Amino acid sequence: MKFNKKNVFKITALLVCLSMIFYVFAACGQSDANTEADTPNVTAEEVAEPIAEAVTPAPTPEPTTPEPTEPPTTLEPIDPNLPYYEYLDVEFSRFGFTGGERIVADTEEEVMNALRAKSCTKTEVDLSGEDVPFQHAYRYTIGNLAENFWDIAAEMNFDRNKTLSEGDIIAGCLYVRDAGGPNPAQLYFAIKTPTNDWAGEGSMNISLVELDPDSGWQKIYFQGESACDESPASTAFLALFLGYDPHTIEIGGLYMMRYPATSENFQATRNIPYY
Repeated sequence: MKFNKKNVFKITALLVCLSMIFYVFAACGQSDANTEADTPNVTAEEVAEPIAEAVTPAPTPEPTTPEPTEPPTTLEPIDPNLPYYEYLDVEFSRFGFTGGERIVADTEEEVMNALRAKSCTKTEVDLSGEDVPFQHAYRYTIGNLAENFWDIAAEMNFDRNKTLSEGDIIAGCLYVRDAGGPNPAQLYFAIKTPTNDWAGEGSMNISLVELDPDSGWQKIYFQGESACDESPASTAFLALFLGYDPHTIEIGGLYMMRYPATSENFQATRNIPYY
């Protein structure tokens, strides 16, 4: 073969081209291998983006107007110009009593006249010039020392045309004043019947009370209940026992009602202001 410089140059160029092509293919193969090694083996489901659940926004509440606050109930004062018993009828109805009836008499005068004296003297009190709501009062003068606190009393029977049932409530009020006797004035409330049995006759809420000679007229509320049936009611009576020692007491404006034994009336007894 005849040596030719041109042929040598062509062969050299061909070899260079072949080496470059081999290098490129080698580089591409390495790149593909690395790519396959770096790509994790994941499924289509894992690749897919999760679909967020639709969230419904909470409805905005409608604006509300608060209920109006009612002012505390204040009762109008009782008309002081009402007749005495009518005034007390309103007062005791505000305590919660219902269904009451007069158990002794219908008027203040009749009731006070019925309050007799036992082992003491009774004289009428002149109320002219005194600022009091009642119209009738009596003075009871005790001159002797008593052996028992129930030996001396102001007392009255209930109406003979009425009946008294077990559990009936007797409630009312009166005014009392120490009239300046030798000892402090005393009184004790009780319901008495022919049984002469304290536990089986009736009960009253007030124990023995001593009055302050300097206090003037004091209004005292009382309440109790009958422990037995009485027909007629006049077989039972209210007793105001006047204690042991000689003294002088004035009693006026006695008001007393009988109320049936209902839960409302028993609740009302808790509303009475006690002495």
